[in-house]
Amino acid sequence: MESKLLEKLEGITKWMHEIDQRLDSQGGSLEKVTTKVDLAMDSVGKVRLSKERNTNEDRLSSLPDEILILILDKLDARTTITTTILSKRWLNLPRRSHTCYDFAVDDLLPPRYHRLKRLWMEAKAAYEAEKSPYVTTNRDAVNLSDFYAMKDKMDQWTRRIRPLTAALERYERWAMRHYVKRVDAFLLPPDGVHRTIQKLRLQTFGRKWNQFIQRWVTAAIARWGVEDFELNVEGRCIAYDFKILDGCQNLQLKRLVLFNCPPLGSFNSLTFQRLTRLSLCKTSYFGLANRILTHCVHLLDFSIRYCPGYCAGGLRINVPTSRLKNLLVDNCKFGKIYLHSLPCLETFACRGLLPSKIYYGEVPGLRHVGLDYLKTEGDSKVDPSVSNRTYPLSKFLKRIPPIESLVLQFKGPEVWIEPIAVPDPLLHLKKLFIANVPINWDIFWIVTLLDAAPVLESCHVHIDNRSENMASWLDVQAQDRQYHCLKELVVVGFNAVGWQIGFVRHVMKASPRMRRVHLLDGHVVEDKERVLEGLEVVPHTREWHEFERSEVLDDLWDGNGICSPQLEIILE
Repeated sequence: MESKLLEKLEGITKWMHEIDQRLDSQGGSLEKVTTKVDLAMDSVGKVRLSKERNTNEDRLSSLPDEILILILDKLDARTTITTTILSKRWLNLPRRSHTCYDFAVDDLLPPRYHRLKRLWMEAKAAYEAEKSPYVTTNRDAVNLSDFYAMKDKMDQWTRRIRPLTAALERYERWAMRHYVKRVDAFLLPPDGVHRTIQKLRLQTFGRKWNQFIQRWVTAAIARWGVEDFELNVEGRCIAYDFKILDGCQNLQLKRLVLFNCPPLGSFNSLTFQRLTRLSLCKTSYFGLANRILTHCVHLLDFSIRYCPGYCAGGLRINVPTSRLKNLLVDNCKFGKIYLHSLPCLETFACRGLLPSKIYYGEVPGLRHVGLDYLKTEGDSKVDPSVSNRTYPLSKFLKRIPPIESLVLQFKGPEVWIEPIAVPDPLLHLKKLFIANVPINWDIFWIVTLLDAAPVLESCHVHIDNRSENMASWLDVQAQDRQYHCLKELVVVGFNAVGWQIGFVRHVMKASPRMRRVHLLDGHVVEDKERVLEGLEVVPHTREWHEFERSEVLDDLWDGNGICSPQLEIILE
């Protein structure tokens, strides 16, 4: 038995070395797997297989070829090649050629690196917390004694994190040496190697690895004709001039995502003129939005994400010739956003830690708007008068074009929305989704939105129940209006407290054509890449006691004067 097992392990090792040679040309490696097999061979004399394992039953291979091919098609390129060590049958199975590749340096870093990185981030956060009162207090005047006190704290923090920084840099150098070999073997193989790459993502460190990154970007776009390219540079940013690609013949790039890689002087290059989707993240965006949209004549989707620093002047876009349809401003501290002229814009979404006032100009095609703001108190990096301000809804909806759907997420420890009537009616709004409303906020302010939307058909409200504090009843001076078009009301996170029942009862009473009221417990899962369509309701199973259910339904129906005979209330 031991000799047979030894022969089988030797055969598997031979297969692994052959597969390793194949993976070297595609940036893969089986060193870890081979090491495990070698260790198993060394200790084979001590291994005693049980009777169940001696049967060598392979249930997976007993599946028909059609099922195995479906399984292989769901795997990435490296895992698919690795499966050939199982049997010759797997090796000879037909499979589709992979065209999407993801090379992330994080995959090479050990768990210890991430633990040290977490400690480093916690130490930095503690230092920022100690520095915050000093920065807020001494914004205009500098006290010399406080300055030296803060300098001492900074020196203490530097000494505390110096060992962590050194250890992190050692791990990063080790990972990048292996990463360079892998990506070089994949993107810079000898002449005569043919492969199809439609989508490629590179996540790497910057600093001294700049020369390698320059070669990879050029090879990916010019040699392999990548259509969808994402470059994520960790740490210090690097710059790349896309003009050097103008003379290349194999340019097929349509989507470009850059993290910490500013395309200096590249907006008028042929590469950018062909783009249909562009996302500039962190230091990749350094202003000049009008220049970008002017030169990128085919651009349909444009995203500005994670821009550091507060910009009181805001973001101004005025490009009457632009074909842009979708605009996303994500986690950028723009005090104001001016959409002066974007005639083809259909979808606009803004998400951030600071509410941005929106000014709508010539955007006649705008139909979908999503606003997601998490407002925190006392942000030391912005003007305190801004961070502690409350906002009426008109600051985000004033002179808004005839939109059809509106998604709002207003979050924060305290209510910062003023329940004041919206002066400009939303005459074409049909669908309203308000998500992640803190439970300590009174949702009755939503009535002001309902009053401003005379043709609204569907209203979804999600209440975040994670807060311990409950809201109190807030008597908003809502206009006595009828919602003649409202047919559906969905409240997610409903827990039958008095102010929630009062809100539902008010909407039911004012909606003579209401057909469905759905009250359920649950939460919302958000897709960070899709602000408008990325909210998915996940219901929770809640066992209502029959007496409790009857009491809630009686409270909703009692004295309502409901005139809709088709109304159905679903409580789950």
